[in-house]
Amino acid sequence: MRSQFMRLVLAASLVAALSGCAKTNLTNLWKNPEAAPLENILVVSLERDPDLRRMWEDAITAEFQANGVMARPGYALFPSQLPDSQQVVSVARRDRYDGVVVTHRLTLTETGAFDSDYAKNAPGGSNDYWRGWYHTHYMQATTAAPAGDEDARFQIDVANAAGRGTLVWTGSTTPIKATDAEKLQAEVCGQVVSELTRQGLVAKRK
Repeated sequence: MRSQFMRLVLAASLVAALSGCAKTNLTNLWKNPEAAPLENILVVSLERDPDLRRMWEDAITAEFQANGVMARPGYALFPSQLPDSQQVVSVARRDRYDGVVVTHRLTLTETGAFDSDYAKNAPGGSNDYWRGWYHTHYMQATTAAPAGDEDARFQIDVANAAGRGTLVWTGSTTPIKATDAEKLQAEVCGQVVSELTRQGLVAKRK
């Protein structure tokens, strides 16, 4: 009986450890408890460097597709420049994307809560994403000096494409080298998609 109990304890510990691993490198998390699962997603990386932009968008898109979720990289629709909020919304509605994943660079001084627990209160402006958050991130990305190869933190937002844009999920990374494609895929993009799936915020294609 005792050995059976110990096996159950070890199994429970393993499950807890694996669950924790899903969020190891993600911080400052928040999710919309009323959000419906997204089925068709556009991925937009607000990186001025076209190679970094493609790397981010390809990595996240590949993770979605590997998990059976329909997704498309933004550069396929906006190859020459970063799209502003009006362009993203127009294309999302035209092509029936119900959600958009947006990544952008943070400064290392923007630390926030720096834990892996979900915040209970909605962040300000979460119901007006396109005119608020996205516009701010877009302006920062297009007016800032080109980023170097130093470590940086990144924020990943998931927003509903309808209306003024409702934030569905947001989180940020611990410092990571933006050009490290292997680490980006394994420790950021894979974890983001895994967490969105675990939280029931994305749905597999029917």
